[in-house]
Parts: sequence; C-alpha cells; structure tokens
Amino acid sequence: MIRLRGYRLLVGAVLGLLAGGADAQRLTMTQALDGDPFGAAPQFSARIQDRRLAGDVAGVFAMPGETLSVVAREIPAGADLTLDVNGFGAARRDNDHSWRWRAPRQPGLYPITLRNRATGGQMRLNVFVKTPFDPAARQLNGYDIGRYQPTARARDPRSAPPRGLVEVTAGTTGVHVSPHFTLGDFLCHQQPQYWPKYVLIRPRLIAKLEMIRTALINAGIDGNGLVVMSGYRTPWYNADIGNTTVYSQHLFGSAADIFVDADADGEMDDLDADGSITAADAGWLADLVETLTAQAPELAGGLSAYPGNRFHGPFVHVDVRGVAVRW
Repeated sequence: MIRLRGYRLLVGAVLGLLAGGADAQRLTMTQALDGDPFGAAPQFSARIQDRRLAGDVAGVFAMPGETLSVVAREIPAGADLTLDVNGFGAARRDNDHSWRWRAPRQPGLYPITLRNRATGGQMRLNVFVKTPFDPAARQLNGYDIGRYQPTARARDPRSAPPRGLVEVTAGTTGVHVSPHFTLGDFLCHQQPQYWPKYVLIRPRLIAKLEMIRTALINAGIDGNGLVVMSGYRTPWYNADIGNTTVYSQHLFGSAADIFVDADADGEMDDLDADGSITAADAGWLADLVETLTAQAPELAGGLSAYPGNRFHGPFVHVDVRGVAVRW
C-alpha cells in the first residue's frame, strides 16, 4: 500500500499532460513515492518478463521504447483488474489479466499501477526508464562512470557493459524499488554533491535483500535494521578505492555489502549475542543467507563475511551471480 507524499508535477510535465504527448508526460517529482499506506493491499502477484513481483510496490527497469509483458497472477475470485499507466507509454490489453506496455522514449521515472477495481487493491510499479550509455564515453552527463570491460566475461553475459543506467536526482533517492528498499540505498559513494547520479540494480538482488530482511524478522531481529553499506559501484569508483576486480558484481548492480544495525549506531549489531561486535556476527548473518539461498537457488550467488576495520564494522557481501560461492 502506498501514499504519495509531496507528490508534485513541475510546470513542464503539467503542460505535457495538457498537450497529450506521451513522451512529454514524464513525471518529475520533488519528493519521491514512498511505501506508506494508500488504498488496499493487492492480494495478487504479478510477473513482468521473467520476474515475479509481490507486495504493494516494486521497481521495474526498462530501456527507452522497450515493451514489457505485465501479467497478474494468483488472482482472487471476482477480481476486476486494470493497468493504470497514467498516460505514460502505450498499453495494450491481451486478456483479463495480461498487458503489454511500451516504455516512453524519454528516460525517467514513470509510476504505473496494477489495480483490482473490485477491492481497491493495487500494486505500484515504479518504472525506471534507463538513460542509454556508451561505455566508451567514461562519463554520463558529467557523472564519472569509468571504463567497463568491452566484452563480457566468458560464459557470463550478465557481465557485458550496460546499455543504460538509471538516472537518480536528489528528489528520487527515496523512490521505492521494493517494499523496504529505495533507489538511494544502492547509490555509489562518489561525487556526493553532484546530480544527477546513475545506478544499476539487478531485480534479483532486490528480491534477495527482501528475503534476508524477512528471515531476520523470523529470527526475532528488527528487519528495519538491514543496511546496504555498498551497492552499485561505477568502474571509476571501484578503481579509486583500490579494487582491481574489473568484473566485480558491484559494477553490474548484482551485489550488496550489508550489515544489521537495529540500534542505529552505524555498525553491525551483536547478532550472536556474545556481548561483543566481531567478525563472528558477520559470520552469523552469512550463515543465515546461506541457508536462505539453499531454499531459493534462483537467488544463488557469492557470499562472504568480512571483519571490521578502522573505517567500518563487520559486514557481509551478497550477490546474485547465479552460482553459489562462499569465500
């Protein structure tokens, strides 16, 4: 369930709506959509391309003009479903629970809604149309990207240079990509005062983090304390911090370094309840993640527990490379 808080269209967007041009109807927000209650829970799931979505809000990523298949699943009896695209892009209904939606050609944020008119239940889809990116350019609108390897690593097409990146402004950092994570959670730690920034996020990484959060709650730990310490990294930043791994999962939006900080003191909590904060707490979290991945092999990936140092406390690296590897 979602509330629009501080939801405003700038003058140019309003004029675009009045003019009726689909690409002119880009939504510009000074405060982002959030995950607070707005209407009823959806009571259905959805599938976009090969990705299952559940909950009241989800992030979707597309290239300009790309056509997405939106299919409602687990539909309750008597449902009357509609896809509200708010004038963004072009939608074609295939049947009572399936649509094809063509993304606008202008990069930006386009919230659309899958709604059950019989109950008021809805799922907000925050669609991020990526800004096309030429890996040879090294920068995008003044934001340092650096050098991606020109070809994918052998047998791993997901390590090819990205065709596009999601633009992030100061007003969209709080836009939800899932019920409990926002766009800003995954930003690279570079050029802090520079806007716009750019980011990549793999949907499976978001799903894995939500799964970890739920498991923490089931273990009696405050899931709101799950922190993404490092998400996306540009190749420029990755090299700047001394990382020589040119195919790091962080470069492709497939990895996150995480810790649990329910007491908000800025470092890992005492998860193993031994009275001290050590690498063993990161090990406890890594063991939890390993158990979860065994139950959800589609979210398999790299896993490692790291000790703290003078810059940060203990943390755990997780990724969704497709193969379970622990080091």
